[in-house]
Amino acid sequence: MGGMLSNQVPVSDERMQQMIKKLKLTAKDLSVLYGKFSRYDKESGTIDRTEFYASIDEKHSQFGDAIFALIDEDNSGVLDFSEYVEALGKFCLLNKEDMLKFCFNVFDDDKNGTIEGEELTNLLEILHEDEQTSNMKQALKTFDFNGDGKIDFAEFKQLNSQFPSLLYPAFRIQQNMKIFTLGEKWWQRKIEELTSEHTEKLAQQAAVGNVEDTSDEAQRARKGEMERTAKQKRQQQASRMRLGCLYYTCCPCRRNYFIEDEESSNSDSDSDEEGSRRKQKTAAPKGKKSGKKQNIVSVGPRKPLSQEERLERARKRRLRDMQDRPTRKD
Repeated sequence: MGGMLSNQVPVSDERMQQMIKKLKLTAKDLSVLYGKFSRYDKESGTIDRTEFYASIDEKHSQFGDAIFALIDEDNSGVLDFSEYVEALGKFCLLNKEDMLKFCFNVFDDDKNGTIEGEELTNLLEILHEDEQTSNMKQALKTFDFNGDGKIDFAEFKQLNSQFPSLLYPAFRIQQNMKIFTLGEKWWQRKIEELTSEHTEKLAQQAAVGNVEDTSDEAQRARKGEMERTAKQKRQQQASRMRLGCLYYTCCPCRRNYFIEDEESSNSDSDSDEEGSRRKQKTAAPKGKKSGKKQNIVSVGPRKPLSQEERLERARKRRLRDMQDRPTRKD
């Protein structure tokens, strides 16, 4: 298994650059990782499945094959250094919850969201190869699967709580990947740093949300202050008009007596308008009761009489006077 021992790190591709940025790997870290990788590389620039197992001191298993398939995205059957670094970054940072999800997906062959009886048996045989699984199988028979003979993820977590040794081989592979690369303490410290950064980022996002809320409150406060200032200015102008410039300047103590509240003035004006409307309503019936007639016919200018009409009118007046003369008193 002795391969190249050169510490000349290959040029990183885009995927490796992203992992370097995520893990904040230094040149020394990359040199250590490439040294581990080169120890099992048979001068091909890659390591195959067998060499991968040897690098983490693990035996060949279907679960290990599932991990290898996860990181071997191009399905070439080998890992180059970029894929190797990416594999470490993905798998070594998984917490307990993520590891359980990974294990559940590995053994859920039909991907229907449940592990059925046969799949569970295969899980035991894969994780505990060359070991006695009869006791574990006997214990699983007493586990309550809600009577449907299937295990969903919630039940899978409960199963792991009751039988911690069930998934121990999976966690052991993760632990060996840490130990035989940069060390378990290095990975633990990195996990704590990333967790702290994530928590700080969430706190900053929450703070930004509070600042936005505060800015809205500040805008409402400024708007209210502007309205109060404008109201005070209108009151001062009204007081100056009622008091006069001389008294307004020389007698500031009398200004408050001539300041009217806008709301009260509005209510007064409303009451005045209401009173005038009431007077109009009461005045109408009184006019009807009095029986007064209104001259609604407009009389135009009288038409001038002609000469003949005037003579005829005079003749008729004389005849009328002559007829009425005997009845008059002397």
